[in-house]
Amino acid sequence: MYSKSLSTISKFTKYFMNELSVIISIAAILGGLGTISAFIYFIYKIARRIDDAIGVDTQGKTISDRLSRVEHQLWPNGGSSLADQVHKIEASMTKTSAEVEIIKDFIISGTRPAEQPTPIKQVRKRKAS
Repeated sequence: MYSKSLSTISKFTKYFMNELSVIISIAAILGGLGTISAFIYFIYKIARRIDDAIGVDTQGKTISDRLSRVEHQLWPNGGSSLADQVHKIEASMTKTSAEVEIIKDFIISGTRPAEQPTPIKQVRKRKAS
């Protein structure tokens, strides 16, 4: 009787181990597929970012179009570039600085007292008693 129950347990263990190995195999396959799909999604996101950076934007301009527009602003071209505007501001500031210096010199020289007058010594007289 003891051997019969041991035999039943042995059969159950073999069956359970077979079922467990099938479940583990299915879990390994699903895990592998999940890893592969996550890797493909990651590569897709990187490719999408590269395409967005290099490709055409929402207005239909490529990166070379956008860079040429930026380059247009960097070099003097007769008034409309950033460099021209900076030079214009610099010239205005130089002129304003010179005018302020002239006004400052005028104010300083105009308010400075000439020479201090020499005090006049008065002789005191005695009061008549």
